[in-house]
Amino acid sequence: MKRLIAVIEACSQAGGYLSGLFMLLIVLLIVVEIIARTLFNSSTLIGDEYSAYFFVVVVMAGLAFSMKEQAHIRISIIRGRLSRKGQRYLDLVVLAIALALSCFALYHAILMTYDVWDLGMTADSISETPIYIPQLVIPVGLLLFILQLASDFLRRLLSSPTP
Repeated sequence: MKRLIAVIEACSQAGGYLSGLFMLLIVLLIVVEIIARTLFNSSTLIGDEYSAYFFVVVVMAGLAFSMKEQAHIRISIIRGRLSRKGQRYLDLVVLAIALALSCFALYHAILMTYDVWDLGMTADSISETPIYIPQLVIPVGLLLFILQLASDFLRRLLSSPTP
């Protein structure tokens, strides 16, 4: 079980690196756009579109990493008043609910991406990017997030409860 958790956390870490890389690509794309407009009075014509696609990668690839690093927002007003055992049970319930909601979102993200691919939809821009390509990031990111949630759930479930 520990090996599985380690593999999931390595995938989450890779997602974090991918997220950071795409943040750098957004910055690079914006700098290129600024230079093109300032010096050459021209545009890449895809700067806005692709920076939006890259932003989706930043968010979706970073979800699992943020969960692994416990960087998601927590409202601790109730949790702080519970014993360690109560906190553990609350965490398990919340993680189970998050898993269920994320699985629901993953199912619909897969359907959405499949429909867009099946219909052959492309961006209404000069690039005519097939929309399913940037949309593939959503189910992949959700899957990584679900795996990280499951890893956290298993780790808490297997840990010995302290009073």
